[in-house]
Amino acid sequence: MREISIYNPAAGKGKTKNITEIGYCTKYQGDCKRFVKEECLKDPDVHFIVYGGDGTLNEAISGIMEAGTENISTITVMPYGSGNDTIKTIDTLASDKNVQELKLDVIKYNNKYCINMLNIGFDCNVVSSASKFKKKLKIAGKLSYLLGVATEFFKPFGENFTIDATCENGEKFTYRGSCLLCAVCNGEWCGGSFHNSPPSDMTDGLMEMILVKKLGRLSFIKLIGKYKNGTLIDPKTLKVTTPKYADKVVYLRLKDLKISGMKQLCADGEVEDCQNATISMMPAAIQYKI
Repeated sequence: MREISIYNPAAGKGKTKNITEIGYCTKYQGDCKRFVKEECLKDPDVHFIVYGGDGTLNEAISGIMEAGTENISTITVMPYGSGNDTIKTIDTLASDKNVQELKLDVIKYNNKYCINMLNIGFDCNVVSSASKFKKKLKIAGKLSYLLGVATEFFKPFGENFTIDATCENGEKFTYRGSCLLCAVCNGEWCGGSFHNSPPSDMTDGLMEMILVKKLGRLSFIKLIGKYKNGTLIDPKTLKVTTPKYADKVVYLRLKDLKISGMKQLCADGEVEDCQNATISMMPAAIQYKI
């Protein structure tokens, strides 16, 4: 098996610049996906070691998936990004299962892929604002995300979403109305420090949806702390832990989901224009080496 190292020089405010190993250095956004896809098509018996963050890992996985070599090619990430959310869930799974290899589920949305989380609404808008702080003020990591939260907090609240989903037990879920956010989770973490979905498991073949309906700002302030520290949802019952939020927060395990009404979505920390998405799970799609 070939082994190829990939470095993103822009990851984590240039953290990979101090790495001296020989490998491929990405040149622009999307270059990692292109490179990985081409290498997989050339010879699928290859192991990629990715030095970067969640976005770089997303590109590498997308390259493997688009090449159709996910049953042969393997991947490892060395966390050099700002948030490094995906590896937190992976490390927990590897420790709990006491294994050196994992077959990870992948979220497919429209014709693209996501390994950790799709964020729509407030979460996505926060990432968009955070990226502006990174570029203009050279602020990376958790601080840029928290500044993004503060910025979006004072903007108009709520977007009208149309949601149709299939639950774990086959039941249908439908929602039409104003929402603050919708997070579709494969992993547990987002934004570098938001442990919003502790029950999520990248090996169970399901995605978790956190839907927060429109709230007043004072109520949202109280809710966001629980959303951040992982206490909003009981990991055993999958119920909202605070009764006053029971009619405002929906947490479901899903097989598939269709959502529309948004202006953009965030996939593994990268924001893109998107007005509607068809989302499904691809169980055990990627071979990951610890």
